[in-house]
Amino acid sequence: MRRSIGSVGILVITWNFPPRRGGIENLLSGLCSHLRKNHPLFVITPFASVASKEQDWVFRPRWPGLLVFFLYAVCHGFSFLWRNPGVRVVFGGSAMVSPLVVLLAGLLRRKAVVLVHGLDLIYPNTFYEILCVRWLRHCDGVIANSAYTASLAQRKGVEKDSIHVIPPGVDMESFASLRTEETKKEMGLEGRKVLLFVGRLARRKGVKEFLERSFPKVVAEVPEVCFAIVGENPTESMIHRDDVMHELRGIVREMRLENHVRLLGWLDSNDLAKIHRASDLLVLPVLSMKDDVEGFGIVILEAAAAGKPAVATRVGGIPHAIEDGKTGVLVEPGDYQLLSRAIINLLQNDQARLALGQHAQKRAREEFSWEFIIRKHESVLDSLMATEAP
Repeated sequence: MRRSIGSVGILVITWNFPPRRGGIENLLSGLCSHLRKNHPLFVITPFASVASKEQDWVFRPRWPGLLVFFLYAVCHGFSFLWRNPGVRVVFGGSAMVSPLVVLLAGLLRRKAVVLVHGLDLIYPNTFYEILCVRWLRHCDGVIANSAYTASLAQRKGVEKDSIHVIPPGVDMESFASLRTEETKKEMGLEGRKVLLFVGRLARRKGVKEFLERSFPKVVAEVPEVCFAIVGENPTESMIHRDDVMHELRGIVREMRLENHVRLLGWLDSNDLAKIHRASDLLVLPVLSMKDDVEGFGIVILEAAAAGKPAVATRVGGIPHAIEDGKTGVLVEPGDYQLLSRAIINLLQNDQARLALGQHAQKRAREEFSWEFIIRKHESVLDSLMATEAP
């Protein structure tokens, strides 16, 4: 019997959720907010020391810690599902919570679905592999953010037929604006060509190497350039521990780039949208690393929503986010000469840069707007519910 997805509730279990900061956190927040417009949806996520505006649909333990979160998710999740038979789907925010999802779904005869991002599939730890990743094989559905991430899931033993590729969504209205010069003036960037990076300062992002090996060449040919770096060290990450911010400050000082680099830290959603509008070009100089990957590159979609193209390395799932030569430029990782040249060419050629930005914005609206992405998620959930016994 085919069940209408509109009547089915969803319980999301996720370690990554605001007020934690990062691309996955923003993705889960957007996904949950938009799914809640049509479906009963509830979230179990870790303790938060920062007050939030959440109401009765987000459940958190009273204390911090991974073990506390796991125990709370099992106990509260079981109780909640038992009391709410209309909640038919247990949805995991990453591979890390897959054992929780599979356990609760199995015990209470719900559907198990997990969203995977890339690094959560290949984190090099045997205990993590056994405890978390292997349980993806027992899910009813696995949603990958790119074809690249889907291939990683297959390598981990997940059946191809249970994997669905759905990219992240982007809120077009939050970023879309034609007031670039006005916003530059407002942010003290008048007369500058603004090159932007946004993201956790994890080693794989390649910001340190870019600042050392590419950016001086950009400054030499585009002296009015300003490199705005939005992000901080991933202090809440269970994987990354490098103090990249300290290294960046040292490089800026040693290379006398103070007039060309702004380390902005984390910005709230309003200021993040403003810096995207004020920017001319996004750069994502991700490194090719064996034990760390970029599954997609959500920030590329945010830049595209603001009508700005991106220059990025051809790593992981990034080619899913950029149409090379149409919405931005892809270069091979480690080719800092070509990376510099691509950035210089676009900063010096307003017509070419604006054309790429317009195409990027059009593609973002047609292929990555939340309205479009939510329909894809609902289609997957609908197909799973169609197999449920009456």
